[in-house]
Amino acid sequence: MKKIIPFFFVLFWASSCDVLDQVPQSSFTPDNFYKNTDDAKAAVNAVYDAMNSADMYNQVMWIIQDQATDDSEWGGGRSTANQAKNDLDKYTFTPATSTFQSVWSTGFRAINRANAVLERVPGISMDAALQARLLAEAKFMRGFYYFTLVRLFGGVPLMLTETTSLNNLQASRASADEIYAQVIKDFSEAEAALPATYTGADKGRATKGAATAFLAKVYLTRQDWAKASQKAKEVIDSGVYDLWTNYSEVFLIGNKNGKEAVFEVQALGGGFGEGSWMQGYMRPNFDRVNNIAGFGDDPVTKNLYDTYTATDKRRDINIKLYSATSTPAAPASVDFPGYVYKYLDPSATANGEGSNNFPIIRYADVLLMYAEALNEQGAGNAEAFKAVNRIRLRAGLAELPASLSQAEFRDAVLLERRLELAFEGHRWYDLVRTKKLVGAIKAQNPTIIVAEKNYLFPVPQTERDVNTNLTQNPGF
Repeated sequence: MKKIIPFFFVLFWASSCDVLDQVPQSSFTPDNFYKNTDDAKAAVNAVYDAMNSADMYNQVMWIIQDQATDDSEWGGGRSTANQAKNDLDKYTFTPATSTFQSVWSTGFRAINRANAVLERVPGISMDAALQARLLAEAKFMRGFYYFTLVRLFGGVPLMLTETTSLNNLQASRASADEIYAQVIKDFSEAEAALPATYTGADKGRATKGAATAFLAKVYLTRQDWAKASQKAKEVIDSGVYDLWTNYSEVFLIGNKNGKEAVFEVQALGGGFGEGSWMQGYMRPNFDRVNNIAGFGDDPVTKNLYDTYTATDKRRDINIKLYSATSTPAAPASVDFPGYVYKYLDPSATANGEGSNNFPIIRYADVLLMYAEALNEQGAGNAEAFKAVNRIRLRAGLAELPASLSQAEFRDAVLLERRLELAFEGHRWYDLVRTKKLVGAIKAQNPTIIVAEKNYLFPVPQTERDVNTNLTQNPGF
């Protein structure tokens, strides 16, 4: 999917209250841009575009999801190299930590783009079916960004109309319940209008199945177990998705947007400015490919590595170990010689040129959501065991014992999610959702001070400095 950013978007509101001082680079304005089908497509593409920015899923989001969990630990000489990552890892962050401002601003910028589409595209004379689809994509993406923000920060400003000036930006926070209600509304309306699949260059756009899967995840987060299992089952019964035979096939460049992909952040190497930085950020320079040095920004914990059994086929795909004899040599100060391996693009010739998509939801996630939701409605559900066992068998593991209690099955699913979905942006959400964050972090590193307040991140201080109506989360 080609990502196009119209020039006039530099005029749009960047966050709930950012001061914009950019100089316009063209004569495009919202009033003279929305004139034809190409304009409508370009505007919707711009809503997607924020996902692949460094302030969202091309670095910041998976850094939050890994550094703030027991899967990644910032150390081994890295602590002074990037204070924000160290603060996330050690839970010494504050409202002034730049990471939070990055995702807040990017999320609201994208939401405003979606609002602009929803207000202006209906006025374009164009094919009615395409117009309806583009509007559904904008609703899907607005739901996606609000779902991201509410899980990270709790209640945030609820903006449902396009912001075109710097007036009246002192927005208060809506409640988390209000945000979730809007998220459900957006995903539900998108689900009703989106196609099941796409062909050609449109592959990777939001689909009906993606909207349904996100509804399952929203309901799971809200502990509405019956609706979560219902929506997950709808995805399963659609016949659109399936597991690859081998776990390694999930991450092959040639299989992106394939049968296991429900929704992915799109990336395209080759000098188009749309490539992924994942392998550059995650891989250290001790294991160069095409002589490209990485940064080692997501160092794997021994805790995670040791959680895999030696027979688990996922371990060596997700994690690679380097040795003291690596060239260049690994520094002796490295805590654990493991790094994220699953996103390697062997054809990339420069950092930022990986063609790896980033999986937001894939079919294995849907199966695990289905199993969890069924189990919460009663122990011993055969369909719940069947769903988990499909994933375990692919990994080379035995089926779960049918004698597991409800609590034991709950723990088994959480563990399976950690092993199956490692470094795919789920771990922090899962630990928060199951109220196991504090225990997991302390088990990984007893020196870290983590408390109940950490089930949300702080509202960025830069936002509160210019918007006095923004309250702070408790404890910050």
